[in-house]
Amino acid sequence: MRRPFASSIVVLALAACGAESPAPPVAPTTSTTTGAGITASVAAPTPPPTREDGRLPVTATPQRYSLALAIDPTQPRFSGNVKILATIPAPTMFIVLHARDVRVGSAVAIVGGRAIKATPSMRVAHGGLVPEELVLTFAETLPAGPARIEIAFDAPFGDALAGLYRTKEADRWYAFTQFEATDARRAFPCFDEPGFKTAYDVSITAPKGMIAIANAPETFHKDQGNMTTFGFATTRPMPSYLVAFAVGDFDVRAGASTPVPIRLVSTKGRSGLGQLGLDATAGLVAKLGEYFDVRYPYEKLDIVAVPDFAAGAMENPGLITFRDELLLLDPATATTGAKRAQAEVIAHELAHQWFGNLVTMQWWDDLWLNEGFATWMEAKVVDQWRPSFGARLERVQGTQGVMDTDALHSARAVREPVRSTGEAMEAFDGITYQKGAAVLAMIEQWIGEATFQKGVRDYVRANAWKNAKAEDLLRALDLASNKDVTKVAGAFLDHPGVPNVAVATACDKKGVTITLKQSPWHPLGGATDATPATWSVPMCMLVEGTKGPVCTTSGAEPATKELLGAKCPAWVHANAGQTGYFRFVLDATQTRALAKSAAQLDVANRIGLVSNLWAQVRSGELAPDAYLDTLASFDRETERVVIEPLVWSLYGIEQGLVDDAALPGFRAYVAARLGARKQMLGWEAPKHGKESDDRSLLRRTVIMAMGDLASDDATLKEADTIARAWLKDPASVNGDTAQIAVPLASRRAGKDRLEALRAAATSAKTPQDRTRALNAMSGFDDPEVLKAALALVLTDEVRVSEIRHVLWPAFGRRASRQVVYAWVRANFDALRAKLAGPLARGLMYSPGALCSQKERDDAQTFFAARSKDIEGSKRILDEALETAQLCAALRDGRGAAVTAYFTKKR
Repeated sequence: MRRPFASSIVVLALAACGAESPAPPVAPTTSTTTGAGITASVAAPTPPPTREDGRLPVTATPQRYSLALAIDPTQPRFSGNVKILATIPAPTMFIVLHARDVRVGSAVAIVGGRAIKATPSMRVAHGGLVPEELVLTFAETLPAGPARIEIAFDAPFGDALAGLYRTKEADRWYAFTQFEATDARRAFPCFDEPGFKTAYDVSITAPKGMIAIANAPETFHKDQGNMTTFGFATTRPMPSYLVAFAVGDFDVRAGASTPVPIRLVSTKGRSGLGQLGLDATAGLVAKLGEYFDVRYPYEKLDIVAVPDFAAGAMENPGLITFRDELLLLDPATATTGAKRAQAEVIAHELAHQWFGNLVTMQWWDDLWLNEGFATWMEAKVVDQWRPSFGARLERVQGTQGVMDTDALHSARAVREPVRSTGEAMEAFDGITYQKGAAVLAMIEQWIGEATFQKGVRDYVRANAWKNAKAEDLLRALDLASNKDVTKVAGAFLDHPGVPNVAVATACDKKGVTITLKQSPWHPLGGATDATPATWSVPMCMLVEGTKGPVCTTSGAEPATKELLGAKCPAWVHANAGQTGYFRFVLDATQTRALAKSAAQLDVANRIGLVSNLWAQVRSGELAPDAYLDTLASFDRETERVVIEPLVWSLYGIEQGLVDDAALPGFRAYVAARLGARKQMLGWEAPKHGKESDDRSLLRRTVIMAMGDLASDDATLKEADTIARAWLKDPASVNGDTAQIAVPLASRRAGKDRLEALRAAATSAKTPQDRTRALNAMSGFDDPEVLKAALALVLTDEVRVSEIRHVLWPAFGRRASRQVVYAWVRANFDALRAKLAGPLARGLMYSPGALCSQKERDDAQTFFAARSKDIEGSKRILDEALETAQLCAALRDGRGAAVTAYFTKKR
């Protein structure tokens, strides 16, 4: 599953939803007569208690499901019948499984041809907030052995884009599923854990004229009055979170037939926007089959565009769902960034067909096996399919970002115990995805690409159609490489934190000695552990004057690497290719020498250099004025992926270190760094000749910074002219140009612009045009206009899954950050009502936009009380509060120096 994550400021990450709380079951009592004729009260058997590890008590193990559903998206409820072939391990009067918001009409167990009735009741699982365990109490003891559990039920459609939910588009109702992590239980009673991997037989009855689709191919459909029943082939074995189906008046568009039949499914009238998605799916699924040496494991592949979807996408076998703005692109107007994002998300979900679906994790503590691997693989396979997209270098950038989260005292380990639904939700974060991917990339570089691939193939073949643990993958890599991958990976997977390797160089007549000393990386003001973690870090260094990388290992004790006969190097880059998951620090002389020699480094190493310099500023190891002086040496840099982290660091400086007195000097500094680049790039690609994707993306980074950080008058006026043309006719403006100009043009605009953007969002012909208008609504510097725009998220004008398009950008700008934060606080209850259940957990990112200790403490008081009834929100809030605290510490420690830098005559 592809999730949106928090930036260093804030992101409204939408997840699962909540439910009402029925009363817990009460154990009945019975009476018995003693030999003396005295009647005594004896407690009846009671169900097994909830487990502290969050799993179901072992009362039955599912072997196969038969699921019949009646789904009419125009109605508020649906109904069904589920038959579960199960094995009962020991005689029992109780079977405990999962259900949430489900009303059980009847429940029986068929044993030896007899139907034994059950009484249903609900209870709250360990660590939970709402009842999710369904206890079936049978009229008599069920014997050990096979049984068929039959449950008739009905339930409301989900109210928070989770379970089986419905949405309306253009006066048509549709129903979709989203079950990961723990929401299959909202759609039907089931054993809702990833370790229960079984086949499913599914049939769906829907209103005549509607279409039903599911994981497996359709085998029949039959009209019955005003309803139609659709039957589907038996699925391959899969866990409940991967079951998927949808009902509605869909458009279905056929794509490639090899290596598997591919179809695009969209809401009515939108399939014409699906060709780019179909092409990418066909190309990427073929490349993945080649990598694994196992063909796509399922009989068909539907890619489904969902108009209201919390996650970015979901990897359901045979029926992959996507947020429609990712999948439906108009080739004539789609931005370069949208095309790249589409390819990466499709690659991510397709990688899951092998890692996650064919081979499934045993429990949520190994979620990284799914998500870390898919994140690593998306970059690899997109690079093979479209090298011009530069996906691997994008991953290098992403790794630098997740290190900031990983260094927090509140950060979790990649493999963290999961003991509740809320903790399962918390596992879907950058640590699982980006850090998991970075660890895999480091191991691949260490043992070699071909060896790594062999280990992966061995793992997939050995565990196909089964469940596996991280140990199984690491053991396969151990055997393939004859190295202790398990030991090296374990330190990174089982402990939070980022290694920081101090590199010292000494020269004498014999040659060069490089000394490596390891410690955890911490930002200024960050908490340090009494017993710091240590890692065995495989690392390869670039040493000036030496051919090829110099490789060694950094461990708990200082290590030395001797280069006999080598001349004394002017510089050392400690992370060749940026494949290692660590940061490094050099002394002041080496730092200056490496920065001056940046032109001798390749692109990945320049990304690492810039990121490490900014990290040294935040850890207190490099003075901000030295960093700012160094940035001038990159004025001739041409690579987008190097320039972008430089620009992002300027956003960080503006947020945390620039006070109002220093703002004019800071703006002039930004203009000096980026003004010439803006003139060189212009607003549009040359009319003759093809422009590279990177140049197009660089234009957006540079011009947005010129408008927002430099507050350049000419840039903002130019943006307004272009935005007016776009509002008149979106097709008349290049998509990449509109992506820059439309939000920038809001900065100095008034209420009339807000009304024009509302009209544009309503009449948008593509999801991208609608998203562009919504983003621009958050772009006003005028507080009153901005608050009027924010108020729209509480209306039906903005869908639940679109709220992030309005709130997130406003948190990211100096002029609007405090306004949107105050607005969220003032309207928290109304937002909470719209963001049902755990959907509201994204609001807990809000304090991460603050930058003073007083504001941080006030936010803790406000948000801590409100997070208690929002599943999966505790860690989000802890990390956001710590982020605010660190921003305040950086400002207190380095703000005066930055103010002096920008206020003195330059």
